Amino acid sequence: MWGGFLKLVVGFERTKQRGDRFFLDGDFHRARHQYERARAVLPELDYRIPTVDALIRECSVRTGEPPASVHWSSPPSPLALERADASDEESAFVPDMKDLLELAIAEKSAPRAGLYRGLGSEFESGYVALVQGDAPRATERLRLASRKAAGSFVVQLELGRALGMAGEMNAARVELEKAIRLLPLDVEALSLLAAIYLQLHQYSEAERILLPIADREGSAAESSFLLGQSLAGQGRRQDALNRFREAVERDAGFHDAYFEAGKLLRQEKDDRGALRLLVQACSMVPDDVEYNRELATLVMDRELDVATGLAACDRLMITDEENRWEYLGWVADLYVRRGWKREAIDPLRKAIDLVPPQRTRERLSLQRRLVALETGGY
Repeated sequence: MWGGFLKLVVGFERTKQRGDRFFLDGDFHRARHQYERARAVLPELDYRIPTVDALIRECSVRTGEPPASVHWSSPPSPLALERADASDEESAFVPDMKDLLELAIAEKSAPRAGLYRGLGSEFESGYVALVQGDAPRATERLRLASRKAAGSFVVQLELGRALGMAGEMNAARVELEKAIRLLPLDVEALSLLAAIYLQLHQYSEAERILLPIADREGSAAESSFLLGQSLAGQGRRQDALNRFREAVERDAGFHDAYFEAGKLLRQEKDDRGALRLLVQACSMVPDDVEYNRELATLVMDRELDVATGLAACDRLMITDEENRWEYLGWVADLYVRRGWKREAIDPLRKAIDLVPPQRTRERLSLQRRLVALETGGY
């Protein structure tokens, strides 16, 4: 059943979207890493390069890292060059707000991008703030824009998105419903509203919106994925698995679908199936903490392949250094399971050195395990 489900295709879109998610979460270091991965697969003159380069530079500014070595695929326009500081020939081109808006909408279709222009400075600054992950400023500016352009579909759509990012789900629902009244069949707005319903745990409402979209010929994988989430929320696990499989049939690089399907199979006690899908998700996005934690705990709880669990722990110790002590404890457990009791002593000692002072219970547990190993009582 899952044979075709396991084909691995990693493309620009999914990697860039992963970067966007980290960007919106304020994790600019990991966002930059994903953007650089996405940038690497683009051909030399691809029209998307300026957008990705600008995002990489923005991440570098936010993290204080050295600027990335990126280049525009074509020279800036004469108007853009006029805005640069003529006294510093070495300085990079600094775009103004309209330039940033153009970068933000570069991947939209021409008709869609046209809707984003001419909406005023409040919208421009609000939308750029939204793309940069500054939810409070985005919400403030887009609310101002909505007062001036109450009948604009795009303003209501992006205000709803900003409110959702800020955690104001009920307010986001209201704004997205306004947008849909202006364009009732818009798939992006409907999908966003369904995603808000998922956050509100109103799974049947999300399903009602998503069913006609997901079953439409040529619909995006995202619709099937969201529908799968709405079905899983209602306890309809087999129906949800079918929709997650449908999502990866439409987009083989849709790693979130592998992950959610793996979690469902784990709940169904199909440990081997869950293991295959979680390994697949981690191979596509190896630095995702949630993916690797799910995989490592599955291995430990169900006594599955130790090497897979150790590999997940190794990745976690790199990407989630704050909890490195916990992963060292997991490594020790996996060593013991393999019969490597002497080898388990070193990671336990390191874990004890790293455990936070307030974690008294965890420290005592690690110390008891260490004593048991050193005295042969484990």
